[in-house]
Amino acid sequence: MRVDTALLCESATTKDGLLYVLGGGIVQTQHAEFPAEIGMTLALRIMLHPTELTRPHGLEILLQDEDGQLVTKVDVGIGITENVVVPLGEEAPLVLPWSFPGRPKLPHPGRYSFEILIDGVHQLAVPFTAIQQPGEGVQS
Repeated sequence: MRVDTALLCESATTKDGLLYVLGGGIVQTQHAEFPAEIGMTLALRIMLHPTELTRPHGLEILLQDEDGQLVTKVDVGIGITENVVVPLGEEAPLVLPWSFPGRPKLPHPGRYSFEILIDGVHQLAVPFTAIQQPGEGVQS
């Protein structure tokens, strides 16, 4: 099992096993004041080997600041529940747009990173920078 796509975006949805992404590739957020709402979606595509399809897996998404302090943590049970036929040598995709229920807040300006773990094994980091800018909060 591996994460082959992880993208910060304005929003994302799924249909027919595909991710539909709006405003993808966020690397910096701008906010008039802090604490500030996260206000973005983490779009993920996880590839599962046929031997991994029949059992549940745990997905952890940790948001940490540049000092390694935990801002928020999400634990999600993942798996493919429908009967999926995967051709020999291929993997099954699982797409997941995550919008952070409760809209946790970024406590201060600086660098942050979403750390993605599956079954306790670190898969990858998705970094971004939050900056303070006078006026309305804008994402870029």
